[in-house]
Amino acid sequence: MGKQVRLLHSVHKSKIDEVLKHGLKAVSEYDDLGLEMRCDIVYCWLRKEHDKLSSGGQRTDYVYVEVTVDKDRCRVAEMDFASIAMMYRQGSGGRPKNEEAASLLAEVYRVTSVPLSDYVERMFSSP
Repeated sequence: MGKQVRLLHSVHKSKIDEVLKHGLKAVSEYDDLGLEMRCDIVYCWLRKEHDKLSSGGQRTDYVYVEVTVDKDRCRVAEMDFASIAMMYRQGSGGRPKNEEAASLLAEVYRVTSVPLSDYVERMFSSP
């Protein structure tokens, strides 16, 4: 087993009892980018401020659980690339559906991701 690292995972308050009883489940329910690196994973944050999904800890309907994982199993990527790619794929956020743009941004997301051990502070604006 490699070096352990502590990360944060945001959970809606309505689901905290289920998480505490059964643990976190690796899912891909928010992903339609078709990237293997985003399948069957648990999204975690290095710090609350990075969490765009629950507004960086500002939403009172979310709580954080600390997750301890093997550092070698973690990758860090620029979330903005994935977010914009999904907007183009879905035609949301004021962007028209554009499969080519979605695929290109998903590929940029994938190729610029790094193992957690290679990540340095401020490498990404939304890690």
